[in-house]
Amino acid sequence: MGAVGMKTSRCTPEELRRYDGFENYNDEEAERVIDTVERLAHILLLVVKEKFKSNEQLINSSKLREGTTQG
Repeated sequence: MGAVGMKTSRCTPEELRRYDGFENYNDEEAERVIDTVERLAHILLLVVKEKFKSNEQLINSSKLREGTTQG
């Protein structure tokens, strides 16, 4: 699941260990951290998308009340 026009790849344990505080994580610990970060990112994306939809609906309904149809 990547953004349009962007190639994404999963972080590896070796890449994670390059960050401060993760240098001594073994592969299993690193994989758990990577899974957790991916899940959190997915949840945040869903929240932002829902917020965007709600704001868009609010803007559109305001424009309809004002008699405006163009943004």
